Amino acid sequence: MDRENKFDDTLDCVGLYCPVPIFETRKKIDSMEEGQVLKMTADDPGSKPDMESWARSTGNELLKVEEEDGVFTFYIRKTA
Repeated sequence: MDRENKFDDTLDCVGLYCPVPIFETRKKIDSMEEGQVLKMTADDPGSKPDMESWARSTGNELLKVEEEDGVFTFYIRKTA
């Protein structure tokens, strides 16, 4: 696995719709240490712009977004 796809914890939000993936991501990120990376998956079509906006507003770093068969995978580094 390449370096940017390494992660410390996972969160499965497949089947959940806005705003639940954002709430669940916030709870999980809050429980992690600064610098750790969360891998979150979601299939809500609005999750990509929602997560981009959430990362900007919270200061956490959205490292990468992948999409395959309607499922988005987000790699988020806790920075604050």
